[in-house]
Amino acid sequence: MRSITTAWFYAIIYILKDATMNIAIPLADKKGLESSISTVFARCPFYMLINPETKIFTIEENPAQNASGGAGIKASQWMIDKKVAAVICGNLGPKAHDVLSAAKMPTFKFQGGSIEETLTAYNEKKLESFFESNVDAHAGIQK
Repeated sequence: MRSITTAWFYAIIYILKDATMNIAIPLADKKGLESSISTVFARCPFYMLINPETKIFTIEENPAQNASGGAGIKASQWMIDKKVAAVICGNLGPKAHDVLSAAKMPTFKFQGGSIEETLTAYNEKKLESFFESNVDAHAGIQK
């Protein structure tokens, strides 16, 4: 339980550092709040940056989607540069996990469902934290 509390502590720190509290959710398509959440973090086509309370969001193309290598590092650095408060995703590779952990950015496991259900679970602190990566490196590469 200590680690879950630690993740929420870091989420609060990120929120206080920047007035715009956006969380990042990887998307498979670009259909607003009806978008499908991608299970792939570093090579998803889009990210939704959304304030979980106001539901004001933007959808941006993933700059790491077609990277020849280092997609996890590039996507994670992009999250840091965007000052994202937390990341919610289905799968998180080891390099992405290492970068986000070093930045003390909270990462939470997507439990399935819609964006609305995911935001509700986040706001109610019901999402489980990533303690380590849950897939091998290069797991998101489409063959």
